[in-house]
Amino acid sequence: MSDVHLAAWSAEKNRVLENDLIRLIDYCEEYELEIVILGDFFDFWMEYPGNRVPPLGQNILQRFHDFHKQTDSHTLFVTGNHDNWTNGYLRSIGFDVEHEYRIIEESTVSIMVLHGDGLKDPEMELPRPAMHRFLRNSYFTTLYRKMLPPRFGWMGMQLYSGFSRKSGNRKKNPNTHVILDAWARNRVLTDDRIQAIVYGHHHQPLLWEQNGLTCMNCGCFGTDYTLGLYANKTFELVTWDVDSKTLATRSINADT
Repeated sequence: MSDVHLAAWSAEKNRVLENDLIRLIDYCEEYELEIVILGDFFDFWMEYPGNRVPPLGQNILQRFHDFHKQTDSHTLFVTGNHDNWTNGYLRSIGFDVEHEYRIIEESTVSIMVLHGDGLKDPEMELPRPAMHRFLRNSYFTTLYRKMLPPRFGWMGMQLYSGFSRKSGNRKKNPNTHVILDAWARNRVLTDDRIQAIVYGHHHQPLLWEQNGLTCMNCGCFGTDYTLGLYANKTFELVTWDVDSKTLATRSINADT
């Protein structure tokens, strides 16, 4: 899943979203499904030393903690441009945190997973915007935490995240998803290490397949409850149907 943007919505919607996510984790635990988070799970996230974290998503984080204990697993959390400021807390409750990309070996398929806002390695040919590089810089985060105590630091992150989300709106920047989707297709066609790329960031669901190669954008869970599903050697775009507590293939208007 990608782009939940927990805390971006009204208090009521955040509460409902968190409860619906807990039901999804219950489903995954029952059917022995692994979960991979592809960034922007939170709309803002800045961890401070001493496991001081923003006062949001506490119920869902506790459910993930229990999920990790019950299943003896570690959910892969690939951070995005809204939630990459970690300091050890997510790892302490069982997440496997990745700030760039990860290649998952699944049966005969190698799947590259990433958020999609850019990568540090120039050989990947997906450069991050200058502002994103600045905000991910360790000197910036260290100075930010020293200058602003948690309460004010979180307020600053919330203000920045709201501005970033609005300025990055796909309708205002129509080339964002075009460029990212083109990169994914070119990468999977030319990189012998991988047969599939799964990502998020631009919020538009996409499933592209050609000669056994796949590119999939999971869409925005926070607004549409869309997810990517890999099962039985097949990639599929699905929605989380809260009423029936199932993953449904209907109601997705995906680019192909």
